[in-house]
Amino acid sequence: MEQPNLKELEAIIAIPRRGTSRAAAIDLGMSTTALSHTVGRLEAGLGVRLFNRTTRSVSLTDAGRLFMQQVAPSLQDLRTALETVRSQRETPSGTIRINAAPFAARAIISPLVLEFLRPYPDMHVDIVTEGKLVDVVGDGFDLGVRVAGLVPTDMIAVSLGRPQRHAVVGSPE
Repeated sequence: MEQPNLKELEAIIAIPRRGTSRAAAIDLGMSTTALSHTVGRLEAGLGVRLFNRTTRSVSLTDAGRLFMQQVAPSLQDLRTALETVRSQRETPSGTIRINAAPFAARAIISPLVLEFLRPYPDMHVDIVTEGKLVDVVGDGFDLGVRVAGLVPTDMIAVSLGRPQRHAVVGSPE
């Protein structure tokens, strides 16, 4: 026997929940004929009738009632699990670990963090500043801010701004 698919299980639940095949078909976005064929395929695969059908009504058989009582909670759990996973795609969450020199963290990263967190409140930003270069990937960072000449050739680099000029100045006094 081929395993029932989600659409077939949804059909079995929708008919008694909505009261009529027509209302269930509308909820499921299919014709009543397609719904009838879907239910028929499932019943044939199970080898048992789940519904008593007349020209005016549809009602669950004892086997259909038992099947629905056992399937409905599991189907709801499955819907919840799918929705939970989809929400992860829609709303990023987690921690972004950034390694940067202290100057780069203050001048470049800090002004952007609040702007980034406003639309993504489930995100956390962990900025680590050290006085030495570290292995960004090896030390578990998602992002490293480096002076252009210090980026290893195997890393993907994106310029964050115009080149910075530095000067050492002094006064005779």
